[in-house]
Amino acid sequence: MILFWYVLRDFFRYVFGTLVLTVFLFVLFDFIHKTTKYFARYEPSTKDIFSFYGYQVPGLLIQAFPIAALIASVVTMILFNRTNEITAMRAAGMGSFRISLPIASGGLILSLLSIIIGEIVLPETSKRVHYIQQVLIERESDSQVMEGARWIRDGKTLYHFRDYDPMAETMQEVRVIEIGEEFKPKRTIEASLARYLAGEKSWVLHNVKILYFWPNGTVSFSERHESITINIPIKPSKLRRDRRLPNELSIRELNDIISKGVVTGVDIAGYKVDMHIKLAFHFASFVVCLIGLRFGYRSERSMETAKGILLAIGIGVSYWFFLNSGRALGKRGHLPPLIAGWLANLVVFSYSMISILKTRRAG
Repeated sequence: MILFWYVLRDFFRYVFGTLVLTVFLFVLFDFIHKTTKYFARYEPSTKDIFSFYGYQVPGLLIQAFPIAALIASVVTMILFNRTNEITAMRAAGMGSFRISLPIASGGLILSLLSIIIGEIVLPETSKRVHYIQQVLIERESDSQVMEGARWIRDGKTLYHFRDYDPMAETMQEVRVIEIGEEFKPKRTIEASLARYLAGEKSWVLHNVKILYFWPNGTVSFSERHESITINIPIKPSKLRRDRRLPNELSIRELNDIISKGVVTGVDIAGYKVDMHIKLAFHFASFVVCLIGLRFGYRSERSMETAKGILLAIGIGVSYWFFLNSGRALGKRGHLPPLIAGWLANLVVFSYSMISILKTRRAG
């Protein structure tokens, strides 16, 4: 158990160093790039710049986890080989599985952290990043309504509004249409304004006109009210346009989009691919860290270190190639979403297992 924590400690030491270096270099290069034109054009405040990059850290960490796992696993195993520590572990009775277990466990821990950050932290911080960039820095309007939100169907009732003011939480020119047989209206409610009541989770309609219809679709009678309160299945938080990219959404949010798309008949194949890719990428850290295990099955004397490191990095780069290839093929319909999303994990995992088995037999 002591040796397990000893190896795991060294693994996470290199993981931490790689994460810090990767995030620092990205922020540095992006800041230098934006300083030349972008920041000079919009002249953001120092606070907005720090907030802009600060809220990007969770997303950068998720992207850097596989890189850190790959480098840490390779470096840890090679250095243990070079200092004959693996030989000492074998002499102490540790088999190849026990020597590899800390590295594999480290990859699983990174995958778990990726899930926690990607599903809980990232969806919220990415909202702040886009808000800071597009509203505070680029000074775009924050009153833009989410695409497709102006028409909502709930059973046999249709809801429509012309515009939405997020500051006042009010909708303008609201219409509620209750549908009867043969898709003919039974009743319509028209209002010039609807204000949200957060405590009651309902809407107050002002300047209301209600029309009642006969079964044949002709108007029966009408009535007017200064205001009425009704339950409209629309939450203010759902009305603002979501500026986030699919990889910045949580699995639950992507699944909600897919479910709604199935009901409304919208093409959601691309979102299915994005959902599987996001889920598979959470486990990328575990998959790529297995590449380093091959260095624990052979002694330094029979291993070309430089060639091995280059091979491992090449496999890591291949992961990104298969990831993007799977995304492109899946969104074009050439691969099922499940296969497209997990293609990179499957290829690299298969290669790692075959490589470990061959190296173990050769050692």
